[in-house]
Amino acid sequence: MHKNRELPKFLLNRKYLLGSVIFILTFSAFFLAIYTPFSSTSWISLRDAQSFGMTASFYIVALAILLVSKLIMHSVQSKIDFTPLKYILWIIAEVVIISLFYTHFTYIFIAPLEESIFNIMFKAFGCIILIIAIPYTIMTLFAAYKAKTEELQMLQYELSLVSGESVVYPSLINLYDYNGALKFTINSDSLYYMESQDNYVKIFYENNGKILSYMLRSRTKTIEENLSDTSVVRCHRSYMVNVMKINHIKKGGKARYIVLSSDDIKPIPVSKSYFKNLITKIDKYNTSQAATLAAEGEESDKAEA
Repeated sequence: MHKNRELPKFLLNRKYLLGSVIFILTFSAFFLAIYTPFSSTSWISLRDAQSFGMTASFYIVALAILLVSKLIMHSVQSKIDFTPLKYILWIIAEVVIISLFYTHFTYIFIAPLEESIFNIMFKAFGCIILIIAIPYTIMTLFAAYKAKTEELQMLQYELSLVSGESVVYPSLINLYDYNGALKFTINSDSLYYMESQDNYVKIFYENNGKILSYMLRSRTKTIEENLSDTSVVRCHRSYMVNVMKINHIKKGGKARYIVLSSDDIKPIPVSKSYFKNLITKIDKYNTSQAATLAAEGEESDKAEA
């Protein structure tokens, strides 16, 4: 059976969704500045106080519609398997709702107009679909480019695992998405850390001396449970680290930070509630380092007391 194509991960990321709203509003200002003089149904203008008030009112409501739509889309993505078709239909629904509001607003507050209400709505739909579709297309192409770049990086990494002359001894870590499908396999010796981002987990690993990343649509808790028997451990609500890559743990005020063995990676915060589990995991995979880190943690706790 043919499976539906998956939507690029970035399209459902909260930053992307909110960024798309800002991009659409910015683009609409330039678009309407060009379109309005040639339209018989567009009244968007800033020429006087009344026009400014009407325009601002419409923009505020349109902004609210888009924001609510994006928040709903973000919240239901774990329950709805978004395909490109569903995503497009969602966008069309946004266009229809905003077009209906524009038509209703125009019919009540902007008068007299020679155009019929159906003509106003038809032109509004065409105008709004362009205002929304062009920014979405630009951002979707960018998202698709990033997704393809990630796929190529992952392919290069997988090829590097089998291209060596000797057998790879470190264990392989399998990572699965929301649906239980295997999406990424990584050598545990190359994995540095993972960062939770909304309904995604961003995986940072090394390949050919460079730190790369891969975005996986999955719950952090699920990954934590699946990797309980590996060298990966939760150290913070938003972070998991590979203890084999820890250089040292430093203190900054009342907080602790993990410094990994790569200079390209910023220090990773450690929550007090996860510190003992972190030391236990380090003790299992790196006994010599665990004693030092545990002692540092005890001294820090005494100093705080």
